[in-house]
Amino acid sequence: MEILQTTYSDADVVFLQEAGNQLVDELRQKYSGTHTLVVPAKYNPKRNQNSVMLVRNAVISSPQEVEIPADGWDAGDLLVVKARMADADVILASFHGDTNGLLTVPVIHRVAQHYPSEPLVFGLDANTYERESSSTAHVLEFERVYKALGFKSCWGAVDPSRYTTFNARTYLQPQLNKAAKSNELAEKGDRNPKDFVLFSKHFEVVTVWRDNTGHGEYLEETVFPTLEFPSDHAALSSDLIFFSSGERGEL
Repeated sequence: MEILQTTYSDADVVFLQEAGNQLVDELRQKYSGTHTLVVPAKYNPKRNQNSVMLVRNAVISSPQEVEIPADGWDAGDLLVVKARMADADVILASFHGDTNGLLTVPVIHRVAQHYPSEPLVFGLDANTYERESSSTAHVLEFERVYKALGFKSCWGAVDPSRYTTFNARTYLQPQLNKAAKSNELAEKGDRNPKDFVLFSKHFEVVTVWRDNTGHGEYLEETVFPTLEFPSDHAALSSDLIFFSSGERGEL
């Protein structure tokens, strides 16, 4: 919460995945005067990890969830919202992919089928991987798919070594065969390019950065979460320009 209120206090839209009940309650309290917190209609408090969205009222108005029926993913993983920005309808989406990322491509296909031409911004934990494998989603194949659907990425051309996760198991857990020594972190850890902001042709990216410190910086060799940064995914932040009927807006 402190990171959101300081480093990212100027964010107009915040896409959150695997948000716990306590965080959701705190967001409602802390941002009630300036933002709208959108949660899925099928929010699952027992599961305690849902995709949610925080939008600034001065920029985004009338946010309403639109239902896209689940097709393999769990209720609460995908949140799609229709709202108004710069006197135009926009679609905002937040998604948490399965561990192997195999549901990510079906989800973006489904969203594109429902909204083939609308202005759209999609923040997602795609759970894509640097290395090719039949059991996981490869990041370059993911890039090929979203480009074919007409989406662009905050990253421009994907670099498989531009990581947004770097974590590894310690010996303080029961599966000791999966624990990593200090010199095995890259080999045994989860160090992959998993996180994206996708958008339609109506937007252009100005800047993008990763953060695994909570201060707007990304330290390449730092394993996280840490005591200062509580997430096992880097925060991904992007400034976008929205072009609507000749008008220009920023997001």
